[in-house]
Amino acid sequence: MKNKATLKRIADAAVLCERLVPACPAEIPLGQCILESGWLDHAPGNNCFGIKSYNGEYGRQLLHTTEWFTDAELKHFLSLGDERTAEPADPSAAPRHDGRRKYKVQDWFATFESLGDCFAKRARLFSTGRYAPAAEAYATDKDLEKCIRAFAPIYATDPQYADSLLRIIHQADVQAALAEARNEVTNNATA
Repeated sequence: MKNKATLKRIADAAVLCERLVPACPAEIPLGQCILESGWLDHAPGNNCFGIKSYNGEYGRQLLHTTEWFTDAELKHFLSLGDERTAEPADPSAAPRHDGRRKYKVQDWFATFESLGDCFAKRARLFSTGRYAPAAEAYATDKDLEKCIRAFAPIYATDPQYADSLLRIIHQADVQAALAEARNEVTNNATA
């Protein structure tokens, strides 16, 4: 764990997301924030989820990251232009069984006025579009692991993303921080 204050800040924002979009359990944005931003150490422009640039964004920034692409996906990515770049992370590595290779890329990411704005955008994204079936299933069965395994291959190009996210979510300190944040929200709502 990075530190208790950072975990509390992330847990509080995640629980508020859950209140905003009940089909988005707080465990998911909390785990994603920790995994993708390194406990908020890497959240340029208050973007702790690596949300790509979109119409109507607060701002945008060109950043370096890694992606797994097939040849067709790489061709499409590079066809977008606008200063995007990609080079093989390991030119001698063979493609995975699904034809994807790991690339070092430069791509456009959104910026947010605040961390809370980033969490709210993530919650809205989770309940719409490509992720909606996973959110709808969770709203019915409350099976968190099933939900994560359903959306992870759509959300992330890392083949180990679901397992990494689940490891973070199941840590005792993470569960305790979520319980405390949920309790605070409930107590504040009834006060």
